[in-house]
Amino acid sequence: MSWLFGNKNKNTSSSQTNLQAHRTKQIDSLKKANLNPIEVIPNTEYRITFASGGINITLVVSLPPLFPQDQPSISVHPPIYHQWVDSQSKITNCPSLSSFSMHSSLAVIVQSIIDEFKSHPPQLQSHNFGVVGRPPFPPATTSMSSFTASGGMPEYYQSPGGHFGTNQTESMQVAENSSEESLSLDKVPDVFAAFPDLKTKSLTELFELQDEEDKILEMIQKLPHVTKFAEEREKISNECIELARANLSYKPVLEQHRQWILEKKNLYQKTEEEFQRNQQRLMSKSEDFHPSVIQNNLKVALMEAEEESENIVEQFLEKKMDVEEFKQRFIQTRSLCHARRAKDEKLTHILVQQGYSN
Repeated sequence: MSWLFGNKNKNTSSSQTNLQAHRTKQIDSLKKANLNPIEVIPNTEYRITFASGGINITLVVSLPPLFPQDQPSISVHPPIYHQWVDSQSKITNCPSLSSFSMHSSLAVIVQSIIDEFKSHPPQLQSHNFGVVGRPPFPPATTSMSSFTASGGMPEYYQSPGGHFGTNQTESMQVAENSSEESLSLDKVPDVFAAFPDLKTKSLTELFELQDEEDKILEMIQKLPHVTKFAEEREKISNECIELARANLSYKPVLEQHRQWILEKKNLYQKTEEEFQRNQQRLMSKSEDFHPSVIQNNLKVALMEAEEESENIVEQFLEKKMDVEEFKQRFIQTRSLCHARRAKDEKLTHILVQQGYSN
């Protein structure tokens, strides 16, 4: 009971008061460093969230009971790959954290970790989400070409000037090929055989016919091969028009599926945001009930009870309270200290047996 008469307790109380003052100063510097820390456990745990490489990273800063005499513990969520992070998601290779001392700045250490992650973005260990399906498209009829980038119009009925450029050119080529095949199968006809009316005309009438292009054109159009070519061209042109109309009929269906995809995309984004929020809440709740957190809270409560008992002794020695009040308050406070110390020792023993680590 030598401490009752004040031989060394003032030094111990002063040391604890100075340690608490340094602790408060470090926490205040963290709050003033524009890092927007979230206080999870007062004076014990803080979380700082920032973006790096397109992902949100949360630093969990845990302060031990004897901080800043003891080094803080900083972990990362979600699990990532980085040269400063070990397999337990703890910061281990940060130079300023490894060389931590009473005179180190917690805010500077956290800022250096954030700068490192932003200059060398880490990679997530796992990132799985659900896959959204797509609606079934209607069965392909005729020949549907790919869509152009301008609004989903089919290529085969788009062309400058509003004409059916692509298939019309194909129609001309098909007709020409057909005509060439027909001509290649037969010999080139004799002029009088092809135009029998010329046999009855005189030389003068033939010379006059040279200047009448309309009549020459009419005679040519009556040729069997030319007539067949015109019929085939008209047929292919009509087929192109019908094909374009059929493809245009798919436009409402395509617009409907396009809207479906946009709605599913929005639903996916909302679901992902909700998942991220629930994941953060789960992490917060799981950390709050971790045995190491309970042990830290118990140690802090023990220190507070011991400090309160020291204050009662000083008040009694300074004659600020009578003997009865001193006995009642002191016995109650010391009993609380002993009870918390016993709980702390028991919990430490259990944690060692269960294999938990701080």
